[in-house]
Amino acid sequence: MSSCVVKDVVRTVLHVPFHERCADTMEVYGPGWSIVELVEVETEGGVVGIGETIQGYTWGHSREAEFARVRGQNVFELLWDDSLGAGLQMALFDAAGKHLGVPCHRLMGPQHRDACPVSWWAQSMPPAAWAAEARAAEAHGFTTMKVKARPWYDIAAQLQAVNEATSQHFKLDADFNTMLLGVDQAAPLIGRLERDNACLAIVESPIPQDDVEGNKLLRRKIQSPIAMHIGQPPPMTAIREGVCDGFVIGGGVSRVLSDGNLAARAQMPFWLQMVGTGLTATFAAHLGAVLNQARWPAIPCVNIYSHVLVQEFAVEGGHLRVPEAPGLGVELDRDAVERLRVEPDFAKAPVRQIHAVRWPDGRELWAPGGGYRSDFTAGKITGFYPGMDLQVWLDDGSEEFDREYRERFPERA
Repeated sequence: MSSCVVKDVVRTVLHVPFHERCADTMEVYGPGWSIVELVEVETEGGVVGIGETIQGYTWGHSREAEFARVRGQNVFELLWDDSLGAGLQMALFDAAGKHLGVPCHRLMGPQHRDACPVSWWAQSMPPAAWAAEARAAEAHGFTTMKVKARPWYDIAAQLQAVNEATSQHFKLDADFNTMLLGVDQAAPLIGRLERDNACLAIVESPIPQDDVEGNKLLRRKIQSPIAMHIGQPPPMTAIREGVCDGFVIGGGVSRVLSDGNLAARAQMPFWLQMVGTGLTATFAAHLGAVLNQARWPAIPCVNIYSHVLVQEFAVEGGHLRVPEAPGLGVELDRDAVERLRVEPDFAKAPVRQIHAVRWPDGRELWAPGGGYRSDFTAGKITGFYPGMDLQVWLDDGSEEFDREYRERFPERA
C-alpha cells in the first residue's frame, strides 16, 4: 500500500489566546498552554492527517527527529508508537482512518459508547471566578467542572459560589494535587465540604498518592470517590489495597488503551486527561468510545481557549458525540489557523506578577509569583483556612505596578 506511506510532515506553530474569562489566571499557571503545535502528515496517496501538541502541557513532544523517523514509512506500522509524541501520533491515526474510510475509534477497538462524558476545567481562582466558569460551563452544555483546589483560597467559599451559580444537577470535581498533605487535614475538610456543598462529586489526589495506608483510611472516612493518577502507587497495588475508587489516565494511545483495559478488568472507572483544543478533545472521545470504564468525564481543558480550531464542536448534556466520519471526523478551521499562525520559534515573554496570600487573622505573604507552593506542600505554612484569599496583580504596564513591584521585590528590580 504505497499510498499509505508518509510523504511529508509539516509543523505549524499557533498562538491560540486564552479565553478572556480565564486569560489572567492561565498567564499565572500555564502561559505555555496557549502555544499549539499543529502537525500535518501527508501520505503518498494525498491524504492529510492532523494532530496537535500543546507546548506547555503534553505527555510527549513531536519534534523534527520524530518527523524524520516517519517519513517514508507506512502509516499503519507507526500508529502504536507512543514515542512519536502527541501531535504526530494523533495525525497518523487521522490519516490512517481517512485511508480506510473509518473513524479513529475503529482502529482502537470495539465501540462501547457513541457519546463520551466531558468536563469543563478551571484553574485555582477566587470564588466569583469559579462561579462565572460554572455558569459558562452550563451555558455550553457541560454538567461537570474539574477545578484546582489550592490552600491559598477558601475552598468552602469557592464551592458555595458554584452551588449558587448553577443548577442542582451540576457537579464539581476537585483536584487537590496532594496539597491536603495527610488524613488529619483531608478527612475533616472534605467531610465538611460534603455536608455543605451538594455539587462536590470526586476528589483527586487529596493526599500524597504513595501514602497507601493513609489513602485507605481516607476512603473509609469520606463519601466522595477518590481519583488518582494511575502509576503511583503501582496500579496493581492501588487495586489490591483499595487506595482509590478510580483513576486518571492519559498519555499515548498504546498506554491509554493498556491502562484503560486494566481499569476495566478491575472494574474501576477513570477519566481521560488529554489537554488541547477541539482536536485533542475529539481524539479523547475516540479513545473513550472503546474503553468501557471511561465513564468519568474526560478533561481536555478545551474551554480555556478562545478558539477550538475545528469548524464544529458542541457538548450536549455533558457529552461529546463520537464522530463517525473518517479519521478524527472533524474539519480544521483553516481561517483560524492562518490568523493564529506565529513564527516557529515563537515564545511568550514572562509576565511580572505580584501575589499576596492573606489569612483571616491578618497575616500576609507577598511573592513575585507562585514560588510559595513548595512551602505549602512541605507543611511549612498552613492553608485551606476559612477566609483565606490570594490576590494576583499582573504587570499591566502601569507606573503603579512597576513602583509596587520594585518596592516589594527590590532584589528583582
